[in-house]
Order: sequence, then structure tokens, then C-alpha cells
Amino acid sequence: MKPTLTKLNLALLAFMALAAVLLAEQRPQAVLGKINFAALFDAAPAMPANTAEAAKRTYGTDVNLSLQTADLSPFYEPFNKRVAAARNVIQEALDARPANQEALQQRAMAQANDSAIISRMGGIDKISEMSEEEMQQAAAQAIGSYQQSLSGGRGNPSGMQAMMERMMKDPAYQERFEKMSKKEQEAELRKYMGNAQAPAPPTGETAAERQAKQAVAETGSVLAKHNDVAAILQRILSIDAEFAKKDQAITTGAGSHEQIAQQTRSKIAKIPLVDGGEAGPMPDPAKLKAARLEHATLDRSRAASELQQRTALYAERKAKYKEAAASYAAWLKQYVGPINNATADLLNDATADTALRCEEALINLAENLRMYNEEATRDAAQYEQTYQIGIRE
Repeated sequence: MKPTLTKLNLALLAFMALAAVLLAEQRPQAVLGKINFAALFDAAPAMPANTAEAAKRTYGTDVNLSLQTADLSPFYEPFNKRVAAARNVIQEALDARPANQEALQQRAMAQANDSAIISRMGGIDKISEMSEEEMQQAAAQAIGSYQQSLSGGRGNPSGMQAMMERMMKDPAYQERFEKMSKKEQEAELRKYMGNAQAPAPPTGETAAERQAKQAVAETGSVLAKHNDVAAILQRILSIDAEFAKKDQAITTGAGSHEQIAQQTRSKIAKIPLVDGGEAGPMPDPAKLKAARLEHATLDRSRAASELQQRTALYAERKAKYKEAAASYAAWLKQYVGPINNATADLLNDATADTALRCEEALINLAENLRMYNEEATRDAAQYEQTYQIGIRE
């Protein structure tokens, strides 16, 4: 039937997609949940209280030191070590992912090939070479053959194949069949198989049906957990983009450094020229110095305002990180459970791998906190440095 084929195709694609990201021998379950992300985020260094503290953190006691050569690593080293220690917890599992992708792909394909229908169609490799029409024909034959095997050889297999083909090619017939009662469907099936007098199949749920229902329920449960952790991962990965926009708004807001520079250039252009001797006419040095000092003073004031805004944004960002980590921790508490069928087990590995990616992403967020702190510190420090040099000249 066409819907069955569609679901079959989707299932095959899903298996192939899952196989590309799963772990084989080194499963991540053993390392999950061992990192205290809230404590890690809380350990991130505080932002400088003001531009003077930013300059001291950056240049030490030498205000003339070049910003390019300034080394802030000693200040951030303790936090960097904590981040590295957290990463070491999951590093082995992270390293194992690429090496095991091919093995997992084989596992997924082997599982798919074990299907009674897929095996009768020639296996995944054979199916991948078929056109859509060839796939439909092969599926119809496989379904007919499989149904015939279930019936113990009774009836006409070519009739079953004909019924399957009609299902695929005649949507109206398919719709009518689906609306039939169970007895009417059984009668229709026997008619096509040329055995209208055959007894009806046994009533009641078989052991195979019960097992199938259990497998579907278990797989559905794992899939729901996988979808939940995938959503958490997407939230984690989207946090920084949100805050990048907010930080850009701080930089470009009214009274920005660029606007201050434009105003200064305009004032310098209006300074009267004086005789510069061999250098020729030049802006009045005293007024030029005053304009540049005013520029440095305004920049310093602007830097102080931006640092204050970024300190608030830093706290907000850290809170968002902790919120994401808390969502992940809550999910992890209800994640692990017994898996009794191969499909659910394969999907469970994909879920664990997504959880591992969550932990990796949360560690990256901790590193991003440090980088944001350092960038804000350097930015404030350079304006403090320019001001301090300006007032000493």
C-alpha cells in the first residue's frame, strides 16, 4: 500500500541519518551527567567594575603596553583549567564518534535488512539502486510473498501481489479498503488470494502482535525523549546568536564611539590654522590637543557606559546558560531506561549522542563566557589607556 511504502522509505532514511551520528563501541551513556554546569558557569570571572580595572587587568602597571601584546591569560587561566577539566570528562566519547560512524551505519543497515519485507526486496543496497517504480513493484511482490508465508502457503501469491499493486495505483480502492470492517477486509483478502472458502484467521491478539505493540510503544517513548533533548540542543545553540544582537546594539547605540569620532573630526576640521614653519600651515596645536583630549574623555565615558551594559548582559547571558543546563539536567534524570528491541536501542544511541552534543555545547558556552569577558575587558581597557596617555601629555 502506498502509505506503507512512504513510511518504509521514511524509516530507511531515518536509519541512514541516525547511523551518521551514532556511537558503536564507545557509547556516551557512561559519561553523561557528570559535569556540574551551573557551578562551571558560576566560576566564570566577573566583569571589570570600571574601565580603570579593565586597564589594570589588561596592562598591569604599564599603561603604555601595546594592546596587541597584552597577556590576559594569567587572569583567566584558573577558569580555563575548569573548562578543560569539564571537557576531559567527555573527551573520550567525543573522540570515539568519528571512528565509529561507519560501524554504526553498518549496524543500522543490517537491522533494516533483517526486515522481512526489505530482505525480500533484496536489501538496502539493492533498493538504493531501484527507481521509484521498481521499488513499488518490488515492495508489492515482497509484501505478497510475506503475507503468503504468514498464511502457511494457502491461496494465490500472485493474487496477493495484484491486490498490493491495486492498493498503490488506485487511491479510491485503498480508501474503500481502509474503511471496511475487519471481517470485510479479510473477505476481500481471501477473494484476491482465490480462496474465498478459507477459514477466517484466528481471533485475538497473537504473541507477535503483542511483541510488536510493545516495540512500538518503547520506540515511541525513546523517540519522544530524543525529540526533547534535540529541542534542548537547539535552544543551547541559539542562545549566543540572541546575545550577539544585543551586544551589537550596545556598540551601535546613540552616542557610539563612531559618532564621537565623527564629531571630533568635524571639530578638528574647524580649528584655525597657524604657521607651522617648514611644515606649513597646521591646526593650532593647543586646540588640537584639547580636541583630542576631549575625544579621549568622551570615549572613556562611553566605554564605561558600554562596560556597565555588557556587565548586565553578561549576567543575563550566564543566567540563560544555567537555565539551558537545568533543562538538560532535568531531561537527563528521566532519560535512561531499559531497551528491549533493536529499533529503540538504535534510536536510544542517537538520543545519547544528542545528549553528548548538549554537554559539548554547554562546555562551549562556558568558553564563550570567558571570551566575551575578555573582549569586553580589552575594549574598555584601550579607551582607558588612551585617556590616561592623553592627560599625561
